[in-house]
Amino acid sequence: MTGVWLFLHLMGFAAWLGGGLAMMLAGITAKHFPPEERLAVYRATSVVARNLIGPGALLVLVSGFVLSIPFFQAAMPGWLMAMQGLGLIGAIVAIGIVTPTAARMGRLELDPRGELPESFSGLRKRQAVFATVAGVFALLALLAGTVMK
Repeated sequence: MTGVWLFLHLMGFAAWLGGGLAMMLAGITAKHFPPEERLAVYRATSVVARNLIGPGALLVLVSGFVLSIPFFQAAMPGWLMAMQGLGLIGAIVAIGIVTPTAARMGRLELDPRGELPESFSGLRKRQAVFATVAGVFALLALLAGTVMK
């Protein structure tokens, strides 16, 4: 059964980080698009966040908890504590900030002049900062679970 949980853990991680990289590249590419096309890109990245990043991070949390149960009996190794702490912070940011922000950006419409709405700039900055934070914590958790082990 451990193999199934490890598979789910790795699949969740791949969805979380893969979706994050896809969103990052789409956002960078869309910077020079006209407003209507730019919002279309953010509608697509909203789907990525809601269907890959959020569920992937949640799957990592649940499967990581289940995989850690055998370690609750004794002293927990430092690499595992680091992986759990860093992953928990990254997942909370991904689920609690990145995914809802992406959903809000996916619902934006052009203003009456055909320009980006006023809220776009703030949401884009928020998304860039917190998606980066979540990704860094996820990568640090991966390093803790592989290199420090």
